[in-house]
Amino acid sequence: MTKQYRIPKRFIEDHDSRDCLRDESNEIINVDAVIVRTNKKHYIVALTDAQAAELLSDANHYKDLGAELGFEGMSLVSSARATYDALIKQGMQPITKRIKFIY
Repeated sequence: MTKQYRIPKRFIEDHDSRDCLRDESNEIINVDAVIVRTNKKHYIVALTDAQAAELLSDANHYKDLGAELGFEGMSLVSSARATYDALIKQGMQPITKRIKFIY
């Protein structure tokens, strides 16, 4: 099942450049394969549940890496945060951080 999402261009383009976007048979696909419409700052993309979950997970990972990526990576971090927030606002479940207990 696919659903359309409105998301910022920058992060999904990076996601695509790292070959993270895949189809149902786990083959690498290009972002152009999922774009429905585009405007100046956003893509409207048709993603399967698995593709959307992978993008959300990837955005969740990158959104907290600000200090590690330095000044050059801040636009990617900012776009990851915007992508994560956009997906949540459009009905995806937030990723909860698990508390790791050390005894």
